[in-house]
Amino acid sequence: MGMFSHITRRKFLKGAAAGAAALGASGVAAPRLGRAAQAVPPGKKLFNDIELTYFQDSNWLHAPLWLSDHLMAEAGVGIKSREQYDGGDAVAKILPQLLSRNPRFDWVQFPSLFFGAFAETGQLEPLDQYLEKYEGTSEYLDWVMPAYREFYTKWAGQTYGIMLDGDIHILHYRKSFFERPELQKKFSKRFQRDLAVPKTWFEFLDATQFFTEELSESEGVYGSSMVINPPNFGWGFWMDVAAGNGVNYFDENMNPTINTAQAVEALDLFKEIVQFGPPGKESLGLSTSIQRWQSGGDVMSVWWIDLAEFTVQQQGMERAEDQRGDIVPGWPQEDGSINHRAISLWCRTGAIPKNAPEDVKEAAFYFLYRMSHPDYSDDIVADEYCGSDPFGVSHYTDAAAQKYLEPNPQRGTNELWATNSGIFQNFDTSRNHLDAGLKNVEVGYPQFFWEGASEYGDALGRNIQKAIAGNLTSQQALDEAAEEWVQIVQKLGIDSQKAQYANFVEGARSLGYKI
Repeated sequence: MGMFSHITRRKFLKGAAAGAAALGASGVAAPRLGRAAQAVPPGKKLFNDIELTYFQDSNWLHAPLWLSDHLMAEAGVGIKSREQYDGGDAVAKILPQLLSRNPRFDWVQFPSLFFGAFAETGQLEPLDQYLEKYEGTSEYLDWVMPAYREFYTKWAGQTYGIMLDGDIHILHYRKSFFERPELQKKFSKRFQRDLAVPKTWFEFLDATQFFTEELSESEGVYGSSMVINPPNFGWGFWMDVAAGNGVNYFDENMNPTINTAQAVEALDLFKEIVQFGPPGKESLGLSTSIQRWQSGGDVMSVWWIDLAEFTVQQQGMERAEDQRGDIVPGWPQEDGSINHRAISLWCRTGAIPKNAPEDVKEAAFYFLYRMSHPDYSDDIVADEYCGSDPFGVSHYTDAAAQKYLEPNPQRGTNELWATNSGIFQNFDTSRNHLDAGLKNVEVGYPQFFWEGASEYGDALGRNIQKAIAGNLTSQQALDEAAEEWVQIVQKLGIDSQKAQYANFVEGARSLGYKI
């Protein structure tokens, strides 16, 4: 079964229900702290109209800006300015400022892929002392889904981050193709089973091949297109397949485990799926996969949850409402179950530089905490101009699904956010969207998020592409990637890497995963 044992839906939802009940309708609960704590909202100004400067990656869009007036009125803290950077440049843009005595940002949002690398510098402000100052923070921490909280906010036993975005891969599909009587009849005759949304990767392969062979010439539609391009996280899309087959990154001694027999089997299957993709399939990137989905060129797409959200406006109503989501396929087990794994790739964490002035750190924490809190984030995750995906319990409720149909009450419109009318058109589509997300969060597989993450991803992605192109066998490609990983570990220091990887192991075990 690999590193992670299955967390049952009952166990997950039991914890989720407890967190939701504790928060209550207002999001405020009695403190569990041993001393008096500040009520939230405070009912008074806590700060002297402090205006903050922050860094963010350019794809995260605008939520802090429209929340500025709200939090200035609530507690006397708002936004003065922001600097945007390309997400892939996060380390180059952020690290020098963290190491500076006078960083030019007061708080920073960065892809969680780099969380451990930044925390390991010792230049992120520990946040537990700030959390203790406010009522309801224990309940808030219970509310943040453990698949995100345990990996992308905590480091070496301390909290250094506030969760802002819960990315997860899901299976997107066009329901109309699965409902066509003539396709159902042909599929049933050919495969001796009903045409249905695939639950295993073998079923996904069959469906991809079938739709491509039936529709590519007549309608220009393919079964699926998988992201391969290394800079576009092609390795992560392979990990959706591989992790379900028991493939891990390393053992506890930092020996790579990406070239095992299970890994080779997963890459062989991945290659078969890719061969039934559209022209350019051997190097397909994110932008092309988006364009194909928007144009209706694929029946299925394994992608982040928000693919259905940000493509709605670029599609006609019929095509937009034809979108549905489900759990990523998995691997059949001997006991008849299916082992699903969906990678929580990218995500976003907010943090504060340790060298910022104390009064600024207090204000920056409050802004980050409140932005993440369901009092505000229930609305921003359902807003097309935010860029955050669900990461908390209440983000998956029926009330949350309704928010995707309505204007965001936190803002009007301007040149940055030109519309405000909701994302989806009916509750069924919205509810399915969140159901698919929840199914995949339950089986979420963490990305590597410690020092060297970009290098590990680059090495793995390049060699997977070589296998897809036929330049190497699957075994050769993964052996090459593993050898590069060994060199990366040696360059960064094996003792340091083992210590950092221990955070991954600790997080997994705290969730009840076997490792």
